Amino acid sequence: MNTTDTGIPTHIAKVNVTTPSTADASQKRRKQPANFMCPIPGCGSTFTRHFNLKGHLRSHAEEKPFQCKWPGCGKGFARQHDCKRHEQLHLNIRPYPCEGCKKNFARMDALNRHRESSSLGLSSFAIDVFSF
Repeated sequence: MNTTDTGIPTHIAKVNVTTPSTADASQKRRKQPANFMCPIPGCGSTFTRHFNLKGHLRSHAEEKPFQCKWPGCGKGFARQHDCKRHEQLHLNIRPYPCEGCKKNFARMDALNRHRESSSLGLSSFAIDVFSF
């Protein structure tokens, strides 16, 4: 069986993990070339650091070594920073405010989805659903 350097079988695939908009945003943030590419067919994610590729590969294998420490939650994550970001939700830390409606969000991507939904004229119910 073929495996990656982390021991994850290369036949495990998540198709279209990276959307065109996500890939574009990643490219704009980068200050150095992305020399590490996910070997999983159909994924296409690229990384500037080998460490980040290894964390990404755990998500394909559904390996989740980082567990939320909040009592009763137990949700697992492939990457430590995703776990920490999740734990902020339990603490109601929401540092990203919407200037339009004054609602606060725990994650920048949730605020961006909210802004996008608002510009499309969706109901406040739909906006609330997108904020989690």
